[in-house]
Amino acid sequence: MAVVAAADTVGAEPPGPIMKLTSVGPEGARNLLREKQRKNRLAAKELRVQYPQFATIRVDLKFDDEHSQPPAPQSIVLHPPARAYFVYPCPYASCSGELDLAANVDHIAEQGKARTAGHAKCNGERHGRQGKGPCDLHIEYSIAVGK
Repeated sequence: MAVVAAADTVGAEPPGPIMKLTSVGPEGARNLLREKQRKNRLAAKELRVQYPQFATIRVDLKFDDEHSQPPAPQSIVLHPPARAYFVYPCPYASCSGELDLAANVDHIAEQGKARTAGHAKCNGERHGRQGKGPCDLHIEYSIAVGK
């Protein structure tokens, strides 16, 4: 009769590396969004290549928040060497939203217009004292080109 010894598994090494799962908090999510935007901005063509007919493009953003003091207005002026990237993060640091105006700039270029204006609502989630909820920041924008 043969006796088979059982392998001792107490204290044995696991078969492979253990992957620790972590959730990304609001700050981590914001950092991931910024990194994605940075890479996309670097991949965008220069303004002089994408829109050679424009000497400058000016984007003005004005914010309105029904529940708190709105962020300060922003003005961005792009010159020929700048990257033709028109995606802007929500000005609230705890928000995951962004405003994409690329189609609006394309429309100006196609129609030969000098300016356009409109409004949008932030589609991101904002983290605050009561947890997370929709941002709903109202954004008025205007885009003007110099030829």
